[in-house]
Amino acid sequence: MKYLYGMMIILLGMALAWPGLAVPLGQNDQEVQAAAEPVLDGLLSGFNEGDYQKYSQDFDDTLKEAISQKEFIRVRDKILKDLGKYRSRTYLGFLRKGQTTVVLWKSRFEKAEDDVLIKLVVSQRQGRTLVVGLWFQ
Repeated sequence: MKYLYGMMIILLGMALAWPGLAVPLGQNDQEVQAAAEPVLDGLLSGFNEGDYQKYSQDFDDTLKEAISQKEFIRVRDKILKDLGKYRSRTYLGFLRKGQTTVVLWKSRFEKAEDDVLIKLVVSQRQGRTLVVGLWFQ
């Protein structure tokens, strides 16, 4: 069974507001993975620990406004109930979508029998990788 959580369905947020400032992340798998893995590490660590600050540290302003600490707690509780805590992942690849990059991982959560797709949408702004969307499917 697939789980689709609309936890962070804010795509392109600030990237669309100021297109000249946002650029895709990297030119190949190695560059994209090297830039995206640390961002996802912090996000998933914050998720497992219930630490909103750590979880949202790389969100762009629009996503931070959309996902408050209260919303994080609500959705995290549902994910923990259905899937459990995050355990591991395998990088699958990336897609370019305008001025953003969609990065994909196959992941395992402690309660889920099936794999869970992690879809992280990021953009590069002023030398920083920012999260503009996230799904667990």
